Amino acid sequence: MQLSKLYAIVYVVGLVMLITAGCVERADTAPKGPAVFLTVDFQQGQTLSYKFVSERKILTNWSPDKNDPKGIKESVESVETVVDYEPLEVNPFGLSKIKATFRTVESKMTGTRGKHTDAVDKLKGKSYTFTVGPDGKIKNRDELMAILKDAAQSAFRDSTKEPDLLDDVLVTQWYLWDAITSIEKPAQGIKVGQTWKSNLMIPTSMVLRVARDVTYILAEVRQTETGAVAVFDSTYSKSETKPDAPLPYDKSFRLAGTFGFFRAMFKGFSITSLEGQGQELFDINSGRIISGEQNYKFTLKPNEAPLPGADPVINIEQKITMQLLDQDN
Repeated sequence: MQLSKLYAIVYVVGLVMLITAGCVERADTAPKGPAVFLTVDFQQGQTLSYKFVSERKILTNWSPDKNDPKGIKESVESVETVVDYEPLEVNPFGLSKIKATFRTVESKMTGTRGKHTDAVDKLKGKSYTFTVGPDGKIKNRDELMAILKDAAQSAFRDSTKEPDLLDDVLVTQWYLWDAITSIEKPAQGIKVGQTWKSNLMIPTSMVLRVARDVTYILAEVRQTETGAVAVFDSTYSKSETKPDAPLPYDKSFRLAGTFGFFRAMFKGFSITSLEGQGQELFDINSGRIISGEQNYKFTLKPNEAPLPGADPVINIEQKITMQLLDQDN
């Protein structure tokens, strides 16, 4: 056989192997199986109760040597709520009216100040109503914003506002069914392996008004004793988009405390990196979320440093969870 023909054969065989390998990889990652159709459902007379926890660890590093642990100051912020969702009017083919009540509210903020009463604590016992369709899209949030703005008043001293955790509660209530509402063509259903995009607000006591980009994937449909469960995995990255959720404040203000000083001194902060992942379990038959967890880390750098070396790095580790409670809890 001539050498040129041998080279040609080797080239063709190698090309076929590459194409075959590519096809196998695409087949493994492509959406597969029957389409799954998801709806958010309520039953008259059945109240659903969820526990939400939003907690973060804030590590502020002032040391010129950012690898020196001695230069790191740690603070912790968290808020835990139990919210009861009572159906007032149920329409499986249209809008259902739901009454949400904050049964319990517990907040904590350490490292920046001592024991405190947070504005978010004012939400305990408060209720709001909203309407929602089977697609999970909330149609009316006016009452939610009204009780958040009312609670926010307790954080103000004239034009100065104490740090609060209202952002954290806003996030848990504003994006309740985001994994479903962000599906582009829900009427066509989704298949295992299918991905779609969204954008979620990042809660902070610094009132940064920043968001993260989200990629969802239907990782699997898990068969359980009570029925089929959709497993949504999610990954997070830095976003250039502003969040769609509004501020619970009606006026401009100066922020008190350490981070208020930082915000004024450095003309605000920008996110330099963000990464994380999460998972949500959704009961397909009953049309309700079973649980959800989001974990991500991001880094803040000052927009301006007034003095050489005055450039702290702030690393924040955030965790947000949602858990359906038993009817007895």
